[in-house]
Amino acid sequence: MLSDLKYAFRQLSKNRGFTCFAVLTLALGIGANTAIFSVINAVLLTALPVKAPQQLVFLTDPKMSGNVVNVRAGSRDLIGYAEYENLRDHNSVFSGMLAVDSGSLSLDAVISNPGQRAAHGSATISSVSGNYFSVLGVGAILGRTFTEEVDKVRDANPVAVVSYNFWQDRLGADLGVLGRKVLIEGIEYDVIGVAPRSFLGESVGRPIDLWVPLSMQDEIRPGLHFLSANADPAHDYRWLQVIGRLKPAVNYTQAKADIDVVFRQFLSSELSAVDQGNKKQFLEQRIALSPAGDGRVFMRSNTEPLLILMVLVALLLLSACANLAHLSLARATRRQKEIAVRLAIGAKPARIFRQLLTESLLLAVVGGAMGLLFAQWGESLLLQIMAQHLDVHLNVRILAFAFAASLFVGIIFGVGAALQAARVDLNGVLKGTGEGTARVGSVSIGKALAITQVALSLPLLITAGLFVHSFQKLTIVDLGYDSNHLLMFRADTTGHTGPAVGQFYQDLSNRIRVIPGVRSVTLSQNGLFGGGTVAVSIAITGYAPTPEKNMGPAFDQVGSGYFSTVGITILSGREIAPEDAGSGQRVGVINQTMARYYFGDSNPLGRQITVNWPTSPGITTPAPFVVVGVAADTKIISVRGAARPFYYVPYYNPVFPPFGTTGIIRTTGDPAALIAAVRAAVKEIAPNSLPPTIMTVNQAIDRTLGLDRLLTEFSGFFGGLATLLVSIGIYGILSYSTVQRTREIGIRIALGAQRGNVLRLVMGESLGLVLIGVIIGIPIAIGGGKFVAGYLFGLTPEDPLVLAAASGLMIAVAGLASFLPSFRATQVDPNVALRVE
Repeated sequence: MLSDLKYAFRQLSKNRGFTCFAVLTLALGIGANTAIFSVINAVLLTALPVKAPQQLVFLTDPKMSGNVVNVRAGSRDLIGYAEYENLRDHNSVFSGMLAVDSGSLSLDAVISNPGQRAAHGSATISSVSGNYFSVLGVGAILGRTFTEEVDKVRDANPVAVVSYNFWQDRLGADLGVLGRKVLIEGIEYDVIGVAPRSFLGESVGRPIDLWVPLSMQDEIRPGLHFLSANADPAHDYRWLQVIGRLKPAVNYTQAKADIDVVFRQFLSSELSAVDQGNKKQFLEQRIALSPAGDGRVFMRSNTEPLLILMVLVALLLLSACANLAHLSLARATRRQKEIAVRLAIGAKPARIFRQLLTESLLLAVVGGAMGLLFAQWGESLLLQIMAQHLDVHLNVRILAFAFAASLFVGIIFGVGAALQAARVDLNGVLKGTGEGTARVGSVSIGKALAITQVALSLPLLITAGLFVHSFQKLTIVDLGYDSNHLLMFRADTTGHTGPAVGQFYQDLSNRIRVIPGVRSVTLSQNGLFGGGTVAVSIAITGYAPTPEKNMGPAFDQVGSGYFSTVGITILSGREIAPEDAGSGQRVGVINQTMARYYFGDSNPLGRQITVNWPTSPGITTPAPFVVVGVAADTKIISVRGAARPFYYVPYYNPVFPPFGTTGIIRTTGDPAALIAAVRAAVKEIAPNSLPPTIMTVNQAIDRTLGLDRLLTEFSGFFGGLATLLVSIGIYGILSYSTVQRTREIGIRIALGAQRGNVLRLVMGESLGLVLIGVIIGIPIAIGGGKFVAGYLFGLTPEDPLVLAAASGLMIAVAGLASFLPSFRATQVDPNVALRVE
């Protein structure tokens, strides 16, 4: 084996062009596969770094976050605090059960450094039950974690456990960190422990900086009394993700049966307080169990695109293998005389086969090693585009994948050439009459490989075309307003609470209005394309909804002049104006879809709508408003999807105190040119605040298209690379075929064949191969199109324009690739050709 490796190394060193091309091709293919596998491994295949993760079970939907208040039959997505306490205390199948706020918060965390200025900075904060760390089996590397004592008294345990990264980056890896103070929302928290480096929380893709007790919820989320029970249990906040640890002898079936009984008993005990109209749905709620050992994965919605990319790069690698297999066949053909001599002096065919296969495997292993370097870059690019924070690092599983991929491709592209060379016609080659071309039926292996390569590459090109066309459609969607002159900002309001926040933004808006180039300024709770909305149950005076009607439309709380600033057309009535602020009659504007959905053809102006905002104690805080306007449907959350019922109420006469504020500015020119001036205005109003977050609306839209861009850019790159490989493959096939047919072409020309006829003959054969590959590849592409259909916008996988363009491009590229060797064939000198053999 060692002598085989030495000889293989010498042979590859002699053929540097072939070796470099093969290594780079394989490195790119194996590297791309390894990069995507690394991310999939971190997302789907790696268990949480906790004790016995296989014993962990979700009692909630791990994909859900935020809070829900409307009762709904079926499996519960999230759980309320009272429900959690009941399930925790009355089940007999879990050794422990933890709860965690389903939506972690990014808040300003101010660290007090003795003798230094307090350090501001954003931190991701998770509220957890006191047994969170003990149920997961995670200890502290410094200090301690929480105990169940922190759950017993509310608002009395301002303590925090910090992550290893937060300790390193923000606390300077201070070994005396215990007892240090971190100011969050005006409350000082004592650091009591540091979590292990490997533990980033139960949520993969969203690392936590600080953990605080659930009992401090009112301080972390001021004004939202999530911990308190509602007078009507159907209107309790459901906001917790719940994970249980199965007892050693308990299986899923037993756990499901037990928790169903406990949950039904709890629902029955609460039924008398539920409104009559909700009793049936309330009793039909259930708990669904699912494995929690992999944690909550916020990239779940992005794993299918990753799998799509994995299939695309696998096709690319197979296409590259087909290309390299043909080049190896051609190279083996050139070496037939050398192999014949070796056989003549006693070498066994099996020995020749092993030698040539060793060369292929050596190429593949070197390509795989280089592929690991490409994979490191690819992982970073994938995570950057997907805006995820994952612990992606080289490990045994990834190394094994790269090594297995290398061996696989080495065998795939090497075994055909090795078999052909080992079966050489010894007498024919030594006499100079051997044909030297292995055949499968009547089609040469080289031509079969060319057809295969086209059939594998065309789906890549079609997929790329679909994503490119889809992305083009997304970028020209009519939003319902001009976004080119809109700028958004969020300011740091640390030190301002309640009405002071509104006054702060009013002062800031007045300051920004006088900046040259600013046309108007308004406010919005949600902002534009911020990724979130709020939906609460409503009631319409004089309207009796049918059971299938969705009575929970989304809404935003906006400042005066919002519609004229953003550029949204008011179809009837008026927009929210400055006089709508204060505590008088609240007004609202509904969108066109909401007007049709609830009012049909009747006039909605003047109708009263009540927002049933749930509070505790008490059932709801009714917040009525009168419809004063109907606005055109617009895209303010996502450029995808049809319009949904939506309404707007005044920011300064809200249905609930706004829990977020975004300023929106319409400019007369380029909005990016005003960023520095807006930042200076914020500094003037709040000198000690953190720098504001400022971006154009087009930038915000661009961020929402990250997944579409990922699929477009990567599929386009792979499709282009596959097309290049096809062109190289066609060129190689015709080049070697032309050399082998030199005598035949010379005879044709000697007998009077026109050179144009020879050109058409050679090019016709190559284009025929491509055409066969296209005919095979189109059904493959259409069949696989159903897996990408959900990511397309405005077209289907059978889009005729894309199919025709991709097929035409493949044929055109193949035609260009075949022209040069075909033209060279027409220049054959018959006198020379007839003396070749």
